[in-house]
Amino acid sequence: MDLRTTIFLAHAESDREFARELAAFLEFGCDATCYLEEGAIADGADLIAKAGDGLAADVLVLLLSEASWPARLPRQQWEPVLFDQAREAATEVVSIALGECPFPELLRRRNFFDASANRRAAMRTVKRWIWQRKRAPGMAPSTVISRDLEPVYAAIADEAGVLHLSGELASRFAREAAEEFEAVLWVPAHQRSLAQVSGEIGDQLAILLDGPAEQNCQRVREFLFDRRCLLVLDAPAGEHAAAVIPGGRTSVLITEEPVSVGELPESFERARTLIAARRYAEAYELLYRLLDGEISPEACARELTWICEHWGRIEEANSLRFYYGPEPSAQLMLF
Repeated sequence: MDLRTTIFLAHAESDREFARELAAFLEFGCDATCYLEEGAIADGADLIAKAGDGLAADVLVLLLSEASWPARLPRQQWEPVLFDQAREAATEVVSIALGECPFPELLRRRNFFDASANRRAAMRTVKRWIWQRKRAPGMAPSTVISRDLEPVYAAIADEAGVLHLSGELASRFAREAAEEFEAVLWVPAHQRSLAQVSGEIGDQLAILLDGPAEQNCQRVREFLFDRRCLLVLDAPAGEHAAAVIPGGRTSVLITEEPVSVGELPESFERARTLIAARRYAEAYELLYRLLDGEISPEACARELTWICEHWGRIEEANSLRFYYGPEPSAQLMLF
């Protein structure tokens, strides 16, 4: 089932460059399919007639300019199409003003974006609106775009990228720009192993990662490659960051110092909790640490044997049985 948002861009010929830029921006940033050529009209032609063709899409975008709306039109010409017919078709109408023109003031009351002063900021707000439409229909998107974060927006919000930032800037950007992504994943990685980092990502994505750490990292990369997410790795080891960076459409922020620092329990109970969640790579590491510390060795070896068998590591499983299994005398008592 295709869940991409279909967007029809009704625009004048002289506004084609902006329409093309907007289409590429939204298709990459919003899981959208834009109909660009179908929405073009000659300068001064009837934008309302073209708008009627766009009512089969989820979203009808009107690019308003002197070229597309050169003269004031009677209400009975535009209202039935942009309000009545759009409502019947369940099509959202979005108006983007590119400059001064005599469009109806009524359009300002619903899904209106002014791009006359800052086109890139308007494009970002439209992107936020499209994501918001899926998450919380009817809620207006945030228009906050901090000036000092502009380079960050350009590098990882407007396109895919990887950026190192201070913890403070990364935290602020992640909060402010959250509406521009399908999801924001904040992953505490300071002094954590690759198994713990990949396990945390899998937990936040609600995907099953029940293999060894390297296999889990590959699954994370594959899952995120086509998704427009923001992955924040909070102070990871360099080799761990490289192992999980997916490329593709997901952007990555790496903090230069830890923001979230917390110790994980080192106990057999914690290992059992990880096993129950099928986070076997993390449980595997923890159980071996407990085994080395001679904490519940037989119980730890039993769980490790099960994990090794699940992964097809039969030789390791047999070795664990040999060294930590019950004594022969204990076995004979069973008969």
